[in-house]
Amino acid sequence: MPFFSDTSFQPKRQFRFLINFSQIADIDFMCTDAAKPSYNLGDGTTHQILNHKFKFPGIITWQDVNVNFIDAIEPNVGSRFYNMLLNAGYAQPVTFENLLQGVTKVSSTSALGRVSILQLDGGAVGAIPGADPGQAVGASDGTNIIEEWTLHNAFLKTVNFGALNYGSEEIVKIQTTITYDFASYDGNAKPYAGTIG
Repeated sequence: MPFFSDTSFQPKRQFRFLINFSQIADIDFMCTDAAKPSYNLGDGTTHQILNHKFKFPGIITWQDVNVNFIDAIEPNVGSRFYNMLLNAGYAQPVTFENLLQGVTKVSSTSALGRVSILQLDGGAVGAIPGADPGQAVGASDGTNIIEEWTLHNAFLKTVNFGALNYGSEEIVKIQTTITYDFASYDGNAKPYAGTIG
């Protein structure tokens, strides 16, 4: 049956998503856009027999994910990302002891915590139980997570705290790049409870 004649057909929409960090609170709704995970199988190798070539896959490399946020006074997103850098082990080089400190993978991944990209449906709207059948009243039975990507061993590779301009009224944006070892995918629908992790 063609999708345009099937009322159950529901495409995934780009604007229905959240990103969640288990160690950074209150910034889920400050995200403006996020790339979904992607991988590159590499160039691999070929094996030639006479005048035929046979290709074999290479090493899988998961690509970095770019995520952008708006900054605000509360929640102060810029402050959260700067404090995360400190929690990852960074210390300003103002003393000899600070020179000895460094950022490690363990501290970086712990500072960011579990990273999840959640794709949501629009929730289901139906008649309120007990209402007059002719009454145009709807009630949502809740939003569902229809797709969840988890970035394993993720940490922030870059953070750009935005730009300022006297001639602009634009909102300050914070641009981040998240790197990770690998991603896992969960396509089993489940209710969105408001908190993940």
